[in-house]
Amino acid sequence: MLNQPPDAQELQQRDRVAQPEERPMQLSGVRWTGPARVGLLAFCVAFVGLWIPSFWDDEIATISAVDRSPAQLLVLLQSVDAVHGLYYFMMHAWTSVFGFSEIALRTPSALAVGLACAGTVVIGRKLGSTALGVSSGLVLAVLPRMVWAGTEARQSAFTALLAVILTLLLLRAWKSNRVLDWVLYALCAVIGVWTFMFFVLAVAAHAFAAILLRRRPIATAAACAAVGAGVLPFLLFAMGQKAQVSWIENRSLAQTLSTAAVKQFFYGEDRPTGNLPPQWILAFVALLGVVEVGLVVWGLWTSRRMQQARTLLVLCLTGVVLPIAGLVLVSVVAQPVYVARYLTFTAPAFALLVGLGIVSIPARRAWLRYAAVAVVVAVSLVPQLTLKSLVNEPPDTERKIGDHVAADANAPAAMVFEHAYLRDMTLAYPDDFRNVQDLSLAVSPAESGTLWGENAAVTPAQLSGKGNVWFIGDASDAPDDLSAFASAGCTETQSLMYARMHIVAFACS
Repeated sequence: MLNQPPDAQELQQRDRVAQPEERPMQLSGVRWTGPARVGLLAFCVAFVGLWIPSFWDDEIATISAVDRSPAQLLVLLQSVDAVHGLYYFMMHAWTSVFGFSEIALRTPSALAVGLACAGTVVIGRKLGSTALGVSSGLVLAVLPRMVWAGTEARQSAFTALLAVILTLLLLRAWKSNRVLDWVLYALCAVIGVWTFMFFVLAVAAHAFAAILLRRRPIATAAACAAVGAGVLPFLLFAMGQKAQVSWIENRSLAQTLSTAAVKQFFYGEDRPTGNLPPQWILAFVALLGVVEVGLVVWGLWTSRRMQQARTLLVLCLTGVVLPIAGLVLVSVVAQPVYVARYLTFTAPAFALLVGLGIVSIPARRAWLRYAAVAVVVAVSLVPQLTLKSLVNEPPDTERKIGDHVAADANAPAAMVFEHAYLRDMTLAYPDDFRNVQDLSLAVSPAESGTLWGENAAVTPAQLSGKGNVWFIGDASDAPDDLSAFASAGCTETQSLMYARMHIVAFACS
């Protein structure tokens, strides 16, 4: 049985397979190959430059939510963003000490990435060899999906960390079968689902893997059932707020699969959505996909008959395929919910599969292993140029508009936001708008129990005599209603059309 300790013959076979994998890489005994070293490297990869990009919509939602009292935050979660509640409370405590700068808000995510990569090294060692662990940790450290997660103030990186911890706890529970270990596993799973509801797919993948492997299937099913019972009220409540994902584009199966093929692991996200990277960067993204998928296929092929690799293969394949397939299926059949960053917790399992492909390269061709690692690292770093806004930064980021307002000698005395969500720039960079009156704000976000506050129609009387007034509209909407400005006798002085927003400046004397 696979859930029993291996006998001496199996141990000898495992040694014959594992030792050649480690010698060519010369990794055993070298201090920097340890989990701590890989974790530190991963943290640095995520941290360096994370202050460069402007806050974007989802991050500003984090700012809006955590910059209020716990009681006000509870009121907010009753109507929106319950799926982010645990993360919001954690960040509320963090920002009360470290503030709301880009570095302060994003550093927790970078730390989570570092810990997730360190944990991935440990998983690789437990299920294979030191070489497998280190290779997988390095792959994960530079994977664009993880780099993105480490540079945004959302909980994606934490879901990856929790997936790693949950897997380690599962392996421990499988080995010991102690009640305490199963309780720890169930508690971690509950925390994972409370951190983000789609983490339930990671738990389901573990249950499925236990059945395929015949590793404590009854105990695993019991633990997962307990998790399900514990999170069911939360899931039902969160699903009642499904209107908050109405922005997700309704795609066909082919479109959804093509999006998953590119963004799930090999690119990340655009800042903002629709700001596609240059073609030469997309070429590197495609190259990265070909190389890493090729390594995965090679690892699966060469390890298909190795009994000692079966646990790794089944855990990682179910950990990648089941969540992606589940979310894609729901998106096509029921409601569009597939967004690549929602499944960031699948990245460690994918990195382990890539790492398996690297160490499966024959020992007599050790130079190919070094070459594979070098190519993966080098090609993975290129998409960071856009992920961290070093190139191709859009002109209408919230920070750029805030900087313009703060530095312009003819800065607006007042602003009118066509929709409440367009005032996110004033929440992200309040110092830039300190002297600018928001004429369209009726009730503040905290007082209204909403993320963006409540709007009220602006009257000509409010505009009359205000001087320089900016109107901010959504570029994708129908033609803006500027009748109040016309009635107040305001004169249009400038009109700027961007991909996301339309800015019109008026002189209201």
